[in-house]
Amino acid sequence: MPRQLLGAVLLRLARLPHPHHAASARAGGDVFRAFRYELERSFAATRSVQRYAAQLGYSPRTLTRACQAATGRTAKELIDARAALEAQRLLAHTDLPVAAICRVLGFSEPANFGKFFTRETGNTPRSFRTRRR
Repeated sequence: MPRQLLGAVLLRLARLPHPHHAASARAGGDVFRAFRYELERSFAATRSVQRYAAQLGYSPRTLTRACQAATGRTAKELIDARAALEAQRLLAHTDLPVAAICRVLGFSEPANFGKFFTRETGNTPRSFRTRRR
């Protein structure tokens, strides 16, 4: 229980606006703010820039430009980073099997999740969990 509470607190702290991020968020404007909100709502449902853009009423190019202006990263990089962060949180603070985490995050196959996680973090899900415990 204390680990889960700590994980929740750390996740909330990571989401707080930082002074140096405030200027960056303004650079991306309303498009970036809307994207961040939508990303938090549905990162487990889709990792498609096209779908986020369609949901928000922008083109994928507009969405990516806003993200780059605000953060220096593309919309796809931000989507993948958010999914990887949630995967790390679930691996570190729950006892869910990797296959269950895979399903929670919207991956169709555990192998695809494993490749994604390794690409994003440099570790396999199992080795990440072992190191965090």
